[in-house]
Amino acid sequence: MPRRLGLFAIVSLSLVLFVVVFLFATGTLVPWSNSCGQSLGVDPADDVPADADAVPYDSLSPEEQALFDDALSESPAGFDDRRWSVGNGYVKKDNTTYRTSILVC
Repeated sequence: MPRRLGLFAIVSLSLVLFVVVFLFATGTLVPWSNSCGQSLGVDPADDVPADADAVPYDSLSPEEQALFDDALSESPAGFDDRRWSVGNGYVKKDNTTYRTSILVC
């Protein structure tokens, strides 16, 4: 009887330890460990719809131009408290139209 009780205790503790490790690894136990902010993706658009309204790069604010340029060079780029008014759309810069995408993890 004591041997079965000891085996039961070892199996139970192992199961509890496994569950805790799993919850911690997936971020469920500590929810802030896997949080991330929004980022902007910019890619050249080959197939722009005829009715698409591309925003001229020059009409963007300096803050939005900086975010766009960051995303163009290192797509995607984090917002870092910068605003982006275009949303998921198109931006035209230097005779090239780019598709913008807001990415959320």
